[in-house]
Amino acid sequence: NGQTVEVITAAGAHPNPAWLNFVATAKARSNIRHYLKNLQNDEAAELGLRMLDKALQGLGSTLQDIPEGDLQQVIEEFGFDSCEALCADIGLGNRAAMLVARRLVPAEEGETSTQDDVHSQPLAIRGTEGMVVHFARCCRPIPGDNIVGFISAGRGLVIHTGTCKNLVDYRNRPDKWIDVQWQPDIEGEFAAEIRVDVTNQKGVLATIAAEISELESNIENISIEERDGLDTALNFTLAVRDRQHLARVMRGIRKLPAVMRITRTKH
Repeated sequence: NGQTVEVITAAGAHPNPAWLNFVATAKARSNIRHYLKNLQNDEAAELGLRMLDKALQGLGSTLQDIPEGDLQQVIEEFGFDSCEALCADIGLGNRAAMLVARRLVPAEEGETSTQDDVHSQPLAIRGTEGMVVHFARCCRPIPGDNIVGFISAGRGLVIHTGTCKNLVDYRNRPDKWIDVQWQPDIEGEFAAEIRVDVTNQKGVLATIAAEISELESNIENISIEERDGLDTALNFTLAVRDRQHLARVMRGIRKLPAVMRITRTKH
């Protein structure tokens, strides 16, 4: 209608993915998608850089220690034109950081410099030195479970139990799978979830909590589902050392008079 307006933007303003639902022109849509793609690449490159540096630290080195010429040679060997592009590929889960790190650091140098660290700080998963490892919350694997590793974009290596229901969604990506095993001398505690169905009795929760403590486990979280007024479902997240420890805890809880049923929970 002939009126003139001034568009004022904030200094830190940036396109929102929701704008794709209503922008009118193809140019605007293209520019938004280009920005979002670059943003994702930047985040992936940042994650990949951290993963690569962590992998190099596992070999007794850092990215700053690598001569520029050696770094550029490895970048070109992997088919990239910059360190950022290589790191983005690592961050997106397309390339294992440890494989790149081993090309940057001679094997004998890495093995010699980290020998003491390997023995003094055993890792949970064999063969993942220098890799970013997460344990899947859907199945919460603990030592003693059969496990598989899946390379996930933005997360690194995600460990699932071999029977996890979510693995069905990943079967069409065999290139993302890595065979993994627990370290034989693994230490520490791992989260496991159990569901305990009990009859409603006074003090039943305190009794179960005392039994868990007696069996050297800690309660990390608890939720209560009251059903028909006669029985209740108690959902525990416990800290346990391994599968055998969890089995002992479950046997101890199962023998309590108010307990009707106990199962390990996997979402």
